Amino acid sequence: MQLTEADLRFVVETVVTRRRDYDHIIGLIRDKDDLLEPMLEDARLVERLLSEQEAFVRVSPGLMFGVLLRRVRRDLEGRAFVLERDARGKPLPVFAAPEVARLLAQADVREYLTQMLCSFVRTNTALLYWKERGQWRKRKFCDMNMDDMIALSQLVDPFYKPRLYKRIADIALFVSGIYPDHATQFVRPARSLVASRRTLADYEREGQRFYTLAARHAEPPWSAEVYETLAAKFSLARQALNTLSDTYLKSLRSRYFNEPAG
Repeated sequence: MQLTEADLRFVVETVVTRRRDYDHIIGLIRDKDDLLEPMLEDARLVERLLSEQEAFVRVSPGLMFGVLLRRVRRDLEGRAFVLERDARGKPLPVFAAPEVARLLAQADVREYLTQMLCSFVRTNTALLYWKERGQWRKRKFCDMNMDDMIALSQLVDPFYKPRLYKRIADIALFVSGIYPDHATQFVRPARSLVASRRTLADYEREGQRFYTLAARHAEPPWSAEVYETLAAKFSLARQALNTLSDTYLKSLRSRYFNEPAG
């Protein structure tokens, strides 16, 4: 994990209660995952992050999401099922909790999900001009909008396509995972011509497709194996984020994220 000095101090002050030489301890654990990891698993971190209003401005999103995903894994290790919404938003039990916990136990997948969540804390919008059939065209693109990113992937040079494949898949996972209610507010009737709104099944299909494409052109720091895992286990990753959102983030979502547009 890439933690700031403020993150390290927050962790040490929370977990180390019998010593006060915090600067010395921070120096010992910096860049040493084997020492830091047990501290990030400490339940007191979650309690402080959720109970102190100041914690929101003291720590980075990376620490917040990393700690909470670890907590979700521990929570699910003791359960049989997770709650998942059906097409109309009704929560239903799905007996997949152990599988979701095993997915979150994979350090590279958990770190990917942490960094993915961080990427949605701030979204970007830009106006792009390009020439097509002798005419200049313009369009506003938002990196939170799946349709925009799919359209952009068809315009850019091949060199940039893998990054957009990743972003499109991330949007599918983020929206269906953190805002599943957004994907269940609209149920597309059979034979509908409406294509701008997606159901949970649509997000899963698009996510699997674009993670598979990203795996074929994997770029550091993420390996093809990470993308392939997310493509094959998209529903488990979504259920992990559903649990994170419902249990820990629902009251904080407006602080960290912009809600997807309708």
